[in-house]
Amino acid sequence: MNKLWQKIMLFGISLILGVILMTQIQTTNVILGNGSTKDKASDLSNELAELALEKNRLREELDELKEDARENEDKYEAKEAEVKRLSEELEKQKILSGYYDVKGTGTIITIDSAPDSYVSLAASHQYILALISYLNNAGVEAISINGQRYTNYTEIVPVLEHININGVAMVLPLEIKAIGNPRTIEASLNFVGGIVSQLTQIGYTVEIESSQEIFINAFDGEKEFRYAEPITADEEI
Repeated sequence: MNKLWQKIMLFGISLILGVILMTQIQTTNVILGNGSTKDKASDLSNELAELALEKNRLREELDELKEDARENEDKYEAKEAEVKRLSEELEKQKILSGYYDVKGTGTIITIDSAPDSYVSLAASHQYILALISYLNNAGVEAISINGQRYTNYTEIVPVLEHININGVAMVLPLEIKAIGNPRTIEASLNFVGGIVSQLTQIGYTVEIESSQEIFINAFDGEKEFRYAEPITADEEI
């Protein structure tokens, strides 16, 4: 009985081991397929090589995109800088044109006739022109005479005993406002033999007062260009 039982036990163990072995073989076939392990390894190697090539291609494409992005960013920054420069230039031209109200630090010059003296503003208008020239040489950025904005197109014309500025009659006293460095303005007017000295000698009084904030109105006339035309970038000079 013991031998028979031992044979039965060995047969049972052998049967169980056989089932386990078959199960492992079937599992391996499911994982690797019907082909051999060598074939599968070769397929995996080929697929890995293709993935490596695709990775390199994508990396090159990414590098190109980064380079394009850098170039576009440089172009954008250059255009942005150009727009800023043009905007600043436009603001300067707005001030110089006289068509905009402005304010700033500067000097107020009041010209009147001295007591018991007779002066003809029309006869001495060239002194007013000289004073404006001195102010421009001092680097002032805006000028007004009795509220009239002085621009590159302003005319100071003697009429009878007075002068016309922008077509408006002016009589004494004249209040000239100039926006700029007060020290530079005063130095350009008050030197020995300068315009203030000349005006005083012919019978005028001149008062110069610095101000931290001067308001100058815009030129309210219009300038029509009938002859001058802007040159485009395509045209040759």
